[in-house]
Amino acid sequence: MENLGRSIEMRMLEMEPEPLTDVPLMIGAGIYAIYYVGDDELYSPIAQPYCQMPIYVGKATPEGGRKGGEAGASNDEDALWDRLREHRRSIEQAHDLDVADFRVRYLVAVDFFVSLAEQMMLRQFRPVWNAVVDGFGNHAPGSGRTNQARPPWDDLHPGRAWSAPERMPKPSQYTAMESKVRIMNHWKQLGLLPEDAIPCGE
Repeated sequence: MENLGRSIEMRMLEMEPEPLTDVPLMIGAGIYAIYYVGDDELYSPIAQPYCQMPIYVGKATPEGGRKGGEAGASNDEDALWDRLREHRRSIEQAHDLDVADFRVRYLVAVDFFVSLAEQMMLRQFRPVWNAVVDGFGNHAPGSGRTNQARPPWDDLHPGRAWSAPERMPKPSQYTAMESKVRIMNHWKQLGLLPEDAIPCGE
């Protein structure tokens, strides 16, 4: 099982990164990795080498959880394409991010194998928007659920309409500055920054 998941991961990582803004329509489930290539100091440890360390890893499966179907079958939904489009919108709405600074690798695959590959990539890369700053992949909360705390990602990168303070007044678990410190500590743990590096903004 692990080898099957690893083969899916390796096949995706062989793909040429594409701008997140230019992903073509595709049908089916899949796995993806999003990369940052801009000049924001906070994410500079993963901006180079080019598209080696993802900022976020995810999967998309057909709504309703159909299992075992052939990837790209005509009755599959455009789950992967729709998920990447949703991520693009989140970055576009953030006040301090530029969607032109993001690249993506993706692969359409049977959704059963997609879950295996996703877990392997999460363990291998520990992407910062998965492991440290929660909320990038969140959907807008349903009616009556706006009393939840804002995701830390939205306090760090504010702009998504559904997470605005007037709609979700309860603050997130971490302030933006606290998230920056946690990100810096994450880079240090991965060996991407020296131990005496000072958090951005201080």
